[in-house]
Amino acid sequence: MISSNTEPAIADSLNRLEDTYKYMIHYLIEGYQDNGRNDVLSGIKDELHSLNDRLLRDAVIKDSSDIYSSTKRFINIRKENLKSLINEIHQIYPEYLLAGGTDSARVFQKKFDDTLSAIFNFIWTMFGEKHLDYNLLSDEVINSDLPFSYKAQIISALMLGNLSFYDRNALTALIDIYEADINQKISARALVAILIVVAANPERVKTDAKIRTRLSLWQDSIITYQRLREVIMNIIRTRDTERISAKMQNEVLPELMKLRPEILHKLKDISEESDMEMLDVNPEWEELLNKNGIGDKLKELTEMQLEGGDVMMVAFSNLKSFPFFNTVSNWFLPFSIQHNEISDALNNLGGLTDMLDMEGVMCNSDKYSFAFSLGKLPEEQRKMMTEKMNGQMEQLKEAIADRNLKSSVPEFDSEVTRYVRDIYRFFKLFREKDDFNDPFSNPLDFQSLPYIKDILTEMEMVNLVGEFYFKRGYYKEALPMLMLMEKENPADHLIFQKIGYCYSCLGNMAEAIKWYRKAELFNPDSKWLIKQLAVTYKILGRFDEAAEYYTKALNSDPENYSLLMSAANSLLENGDTASAITHYYHADYIRPDKPATLRALAWAEMINRNFEKSIAAYSRIVDLGIASSQDHLNAGHSYFLAGNFKMAVKCYRESLNSKEFNIDKFESSISEDLPYIINAGGNASDLNLVIEKVKYEI
Repeated sequence: MISSNTEPAIADSLNRLEDTYKYMIHYLIEGYQDNGRNDVLSGIKDELHSLNDRLLRDAVIKDSSDIYSSTKRFINIRKENLKSLINEIHQIYPEYLLAGGTDSARVFQKKFDDTLSAIFNFIWTMFGEKHLDYNLLSDEVINSDLPFSYKAQIISALMLGNLSFYDRNALTALIDIYEADINQKISARALVAILIVVAANPERVKTDAKIRTRLSLWQDSIITYQRLREVIMNIIRTRDTERISAKMQNEVLPELMKLRPEILHKLKDISEESDMEMLDVNPEWEELLNKNGIGDKLKELTEMQLEGGDVMMVAFSNLKSFPFFNTVSNWFLPFSIQHNEISDALNNLGGLTDMLDMEGVMCNSDKYSFAFSLGKLPEEQRKMMTEKMNGQMEQLKEAIADRNLKSSVPEFDSEVTRYVRDIYRFFKLFREKDDFNDPFSNPLDFQSLPYIKDILTEMEMVNLVGEFYFKRGYYKEALPMLMLMEKENPADHLIFQKIGYCYSCLGNMAEAIKWYRKAELFNPDSKWLIKQLAVTYKILGRFDEAAEYYTKALNSDPENYSLLMSAANSLLENGDTASAITHYYHADYIRPDKPATLRALAWAEMINRNFEKSIAAYSRIVDLGIASSQDHLNAGHSYFLAGNFKMAVKCYRESLNSKEFNIDKFESSISEDLPYIINAGGNASDLNLVIEKVKYEI
C-alpha cells in the first residue's frame, strides 16, 4: 500500500521503524542488557498499527461515501489547517463580546458557531497529524479564555476521532486535559472520553507503554477513583435505556392512549369556567391510571429515574429530525440559548428559557430538541406553557438543588450524566449512525479496561455494578461480578442464591442446583430457595427430587394452588400417581373447575385406571364449554379403557371436528399415547379397530 501512497512521510516512517527494529535485534544478539526492550518493541508495534491505519484511511477517504470520508475530503479541498481555524475563532469571540446584544452580535454568533463546527470536523478527522497540533489542542482547552462550548467540542472531537482510528496522540491530549483539572465540567467530559476510548481500543492501549505510564499514576488518587466510579456507572446505566424505552413504548404509552377517550369524556363534563387546577387532585385520575396496572408501571419508571435511568430517551428520540441534528458536531454541543439556530425561537419564553438554561438532568441534545419544538408551537400554546412554567420554576430549582445535595461533587456528576446521554443519543439516533463504531453496542466490562481496572480494584465498584446488573435482569453481566463478590464473602448465602438464580436464568440448571444447594447449607428453611430448587429439579427432569422439594414447600404453604399443581405434576412424572391425584383433588377444591386442574386430574385418574372418575372429569370440561380437540381425544381414551367403544368413537370424532386436528395429527397423537393406554390395560389391536371405525365414519 505504501508503494501506491503519495505521502513520502509514511514510507520514511516505516524505514525509520525498521532501522530501530534492526538495532534492537543487533543489541540483543551482541548481549547488551536493555531493560526497555519490551517497551521499544511495543512502541514499534503501535506505530506499525498507526501507519497501517493511516494507509487504510487514505485509501478509504478517496471515494467512500461514509460521513467521515466525505468530511475529510471537504477539509482537504478547502485546504483548512488547525492553526488558522483556531486563530479565526480567537478573533471572532472578542468581537462578539464587544457587540453585546446588538444585531452585529447575532452575525458574530453565527460566525462563532460555524467556525466551531469546522474546528470540530477538523479535529475529528485529524488522525495522523503532527504532535504539535495535538499539543495545541490540549493547551487550548487548558489555557485559553474561550467559552466552555469551545473546549467541550475539542474533547468530543478527540474522542470521536479515536473511535474511528485509534490515535495515541489524541488519547494523550485527553489525558493532559483531564489531569490539568481546570474545572469540574471539563474534567467530567475528558474522563468520559478517555474511558470510552480505552474501552473501544483495549488491545492497543494495553501495549502502549506511554499510556501505561500516564494511567498508572492515577492509582493513588481517591478523587480519580470516585470520578471513574461515577463515569462507569453512568455508562453501564445506558444498558438499561433500551429497556426503559421499550417499556414506555410498548406498555405505558399504549395504555395511556387507551385511556384517552375516558379522559376526554371527563373533560367534557367540566365547564369552561371550572377551575382546571382541580383536575390535579381528582381521585378519578388515579383510578384511570391504575387501570391495567399503568400506575405501577409509571411508579417503576419513576424509581428507575431516581436510580439514574434515562427515561427521557423515548420522549426525545422522535424530536431529532430538525436540520440542526444533521450536523455531527451539534450532537455534542453544550446547550446555549444564544446559538444562532434557536435564539429567535426562544424569544419571550420566560420560565421556559430559564428552565432550558438550568443545569438539570436534561441533556444538551434534548434541550435543543425541546427548544426547536417550542419554536414550532402556536403563539397561544407557547404563552400558556410560559405562564405555567413561570409559576413552577422555584419548585424545579428546589428539586435540582435537593438532588445536588445528595452528590458530593454535583457539578462533576451532573455533567457526566448529561454528557454520557448526549453521546448515547448520537450513536443511537444520528441519521448516519451506521457509519460509526458504536461504543454502546456491547455492555461495558470495566474489569477488562487496561490500567483503569487496576484503579478499580475496590469491591465497592464490583458490588455496585453487580447489583445493578442483577436487579435489572442482565444476568450474563451480573454473574462475573457476583463470582468476585463470592470470593470476598465465602459464607454469604444470599450471594450463592443470586449466582444460582443467574445460572438458572441463563439456562444452566446444573450449575444453578450446585449454588442453590450451597446456599441451602446456610439457610435450609428459606421458602424462596426451596421453591427454586423444586422448579430447577423439575426442569432438569429429576422429578423425584423436585417432588421432595415441592412437598417441603407445601409444608409451609399447604393451600398454594401453584405449588399443589407443580408437586402433583412432579409426582405423576415420577410414577407416584396416587399421591399426584391427592394433590390434584386438593388443588381442585381450592380453585374448582379450573381447566388445568381438571385436565391433569382426568389424565391422572385414567393412568391410575380409575376410568369412571377420569370420564367424570372430562365431562366437567365439556360441560364448561372449554373442551379442546386434545380433551376430546383423551376422553376417548378413557371411554375406550372403560370398555365403552361407542362413546370412544364419538369422542375421537369430536377431536377431529375442529381445526386443531387433522387425520395425520390425530393418528400421531394416538401413537404417542399408545404406551399409556397399554399400561392402563388397553388392547392395542382393539384400539386399532376403533380407530378404523372412526376413519370409516369420517
